[in-house]
Amino acid sequence: MKRRVLTVMLAVLLAVLGTVGVLAYVHQADARAVAGMRSVTTLVAQQQIPAGTSASAALSAGLLSSQTLPASSVPSDAIHSITPGLGALVVSADVQPGQLLLRPMLVTAAQVTGAGALAIPKGMVAVTVPFCLPEAVAGYVHPGLQVAVFDTYSSKALSADCSGSHQQQTGVHTRLVLPRVEVLSVGPAAAQSASTANSTALSASQASPGTSTQGPVLVTFAVNQADAERLILLNESGLPYLALLTGSSQTGFDAVQQPLFRP
Repeated sequence: MKRRVLTVMLAVLLAVLGTVGVLAYVHQADARAVAGMRSVTTLVAQQQIPAGTSASAALSAGLLSSQTLPASSVPSDAIHSITPGLGALVVSADVQPGQLLLRPMLVTAAQVTGAGALAIPKGMVAVTVPFCLPEAVAGYVHPGLQVAVFDTYSSKALSADCSGSHQQQTGVHTRLVLPRVEVLSVGPAAAQSASTANSTALSASQASPGTSTQGPVLVTFAVNQADAERLILLNESGLPYLALLTGSSQTGFDAVQQPLFRP
């Protein structure tokens, strides 16, 4: 009888020890997972912040709020808090809701006033190029970010519109034109005329399901004179395409250089 009682007690003790061991392992696994997923606090726009708004005013008005995000998803130049040195700076362009506040977005008020609400870095010029939504990284391009500019060209004229249809060509090439440029502003293109809008609407009604009919967006870059000339020529004779960059992105010209633009 005593042996049976001891056997039962031993079984219960082993069960308790096993349960404790499993719980301890799960707790340690959770701790390791949390430790390996470091989080940071950064400032995110809650509402649209108009160009020229100071960082301190945006924070006081509730246009900015702190959010905790995984460190791996936050750019290195994201702003984590408004320090006295940053409070008087203003946003160089409209900041959209949900957008992280990045250091390049903040400039002095004199820069914005002197450039007609567009902050142009010293020694640079501003050039605007229209892009269809896919070519502008599906709307993920925002002021303050950096992008690479590509060109698609052929021996014959290329044409495309923002309905998603591209003219078929042979001997088409794509090459890097500018490895890294800063985006100053992004906005919709000017409204089309009534006749053009009606024509676009008719084309959209005849398009196949899933075809995008969204019009172009205007992206303004800060560039030097030589790069401005390349962008203008690209806009007139090629098909431009953007690639969004991070601080660790690597871009470079092809080993075998193609002609700068198609003949």
